[in-house]
Amino acid sequence: MFWTTLQKINMSIVSSDAKFTALHEHYNNTFTNIKESIKLRDKLTALILVILLFVVLFVFWPTDATIALTQISTEKLGLAISFDEGFLGSIIWFALLIAIVRYTQTVVYIERQYAYIHRLEEKLHIHFRDEITFTREGKSYLQKYPKFSDWIWTLYMIIFPSLLVVVILINIIGEWANFFPEISASLVLNTLIVICILISIAFYLLFMYYQK
Repeated sequence: MFWTTLQKINMSIVSSDAKFTALHEHYNNTFTNIKESIKLRDKLTALILVILLFVVLFVFWPTDATIALTQISTEKLGLAISFDEGFLGSIIWFALLIAIVRYTQTVVYIERQYAYIHRLEEKLHIHFRDEITFTREGKSYLQKYPKFSDWIWTLYMIIFPSLLVVVILINIIGEWANFFPEISASLVLNTLIVICILISIAFYLLFMYYQK
């Protein structure tokens, strides 16, 4: 009876250690995924700004933008391509849509993973008696949360997308002003793409509002 009880206790200890090891490894993998996603978010931010620059150039200087892209394709890629202005504008708007959708997906993923890793830290922390171990991303990070970090969060997550909306609206309105009263298929397509962009950003901002 004694040995049976001792074996059960040993099995329980081994099981507990195995669970902790697996949980700790999962915590490390989750944190690695978050860091990789943050790098991707930063790259997507830069990509959005570059594409947005092309949008501005196309809307207000369509001929110059078309000539510039034609020269780039010829000199850098060795392809003598003659771009149609309407088709080129739609391609640029569509590229912006893809970049923004990918950006919002990445940021939402990061925020959800942070909430998840906080719960993992709580499960890991109960194995220790101190107040510090496994609280890096949760309790310790949020304790005395600096105002500057709060400002950076607001700037990166709220102000940047909001300004993006303003710039996009200015550009699509400018595009309508350039072509009106003649309404082309590319103008209608670009407008639909902009609507999709605005809907994506609206859902993103709604998520971030409730997340905060």
